[in-house]
Amino acid sequence: MNGSTRDRFRALVPAVTPPAVARFMAGQGWELEKRREGVREIWRYPSDESPGYRYRIMLPLAEDYEDYEERFGDTLIALGRIYDLDPWGLLGSIETPGFDLISVELNKGDGDSTVTFIQAKSVIDGFHGLLENAAIRARNPNSSGGGRRAKQVTRYLSDSVNFSRFTSEKSISLMVVSQLYGDRLKVVSGDTEGVPYARQVVRTLMRDLASMQTMAGNLQSGLPVSSDLRGATAGAALAKSLASMIDSLELRSIDFSFQLAAGYEDVGDRDVTLTFQRGDLERIPDLEQVLSTTRRRWQSANLVAANSRSLEIEMSEETEDLTLNGPVRGVFRDSGDISDVHAGGVMVMSIDLGGREGTVHVRLNEREYAYAIEAHRRNIAVTVRGRLVRAGNVVELRGDSVLDVDELTRSSD
Repeated sequence: MNGSTRDRFRALVPAVTPPAVARFMAGQGWELEKRREGVREIWRYPSDESPGYRYRIMLPLAEDYEDYEERFGDTLIALGRIYDLDPWGLLGSIETPGFDLISVELNKGDGDSTVTFIQAKSVIDGFHGLLENAAIRARNPNSSGGGRRAKQVTRYLSDSVNFSRFTSEKSISLMVVSQLYGDRLKVVSGDTEGVPYARQVVRTLMRDLASMQTMAGNLQSGLPVSSDLRGATAGAALAKSLASMIDSLELRSIDFSFQLAAGYEDVGDRDVTLTFQRGDLERIPDLEQVLSTTRRRWQSANLVAANSRSLEIEMSEETEDLTLNGPVRGVFRDSGDISDVHAGGVMVMSIDLGGREGTVHVRLNEREYAYAIEAHRRNIAVTVRGRLVRAGNVVELRGDSVLDVDELTRSSD
């Protein structure tokens, strides 16, 4: 690298900031090895062939040092050499990275930044629940968040999310990188047409947290929590995940910060911070209880309405074998089966008999019950086979293997 090229890299120093470079490096698979608050960070890129690291770089943070521009320029020169980018290619990659960054800062009331192993697990598990729920509903906005995970959700959580944790002097900080495209050692432009699924997940999480913040504030002020009963089904799961993050931690506040990569065709702010103050956090367990109760009321009302429609079906006491197709209106377990996870359950589905719509109850085994939950979550019509039998106030479908699981499996791919 000749002197003029080095000078062009150093000319980038006023155009970028150390935090932007740190986000770029985190998104490309670099690991934060060491951090001295307000002074410098040491980053390393892991070796693919042996233990240790392939590259190691010092990122200066203290802009008031006399040699700051020279040291920061050296960092940019090193990155340009590693990625085989000219100065303007590196600048574009830093300003428009192929990932969205989510930072979570947990501020303890006593200023202590240490946590026990069990507390750390609760924080990680709780955030994973928030992100998983967002991934499920980014794929299907009408989902309640339950049921079997689709392959797209599983691939995103396993392949497109990187996590790192570091502790600053006064808070516990988490950093999660959501990849929009992934080539670790070569930055590429990526496809900017439309909105990538990974971006939809992050946007959904932002809306989820904003909604939780509003509901917690309403609960604290004595206002109605939510008039959307269907939304309460997903809200209960969100509140449960957030509650597990703060369990056993005396927090003053939590900051969820989002820095979204530019260059994608969605509308909205790209740098957003949502802060839950102590008063909001103290209401989260109560909010979980309120939303869980609302969810149960909504489910009960749905099933009562479904049962009443069963009585409208005109039929003999028992039919011949039939093949029926229709949407799933609800799933439930009998009270005696709730504690037995292997008991299966009952699916309520809509059918059309003789031009009149009604509902039937279908008893399912454990595997069929799990697939019925997924069909309900994704609003997929199911096919059942068996005999219709009037049983008291409902119509049931009975048979040896009533639900076409193979059809559901194909629909889930």
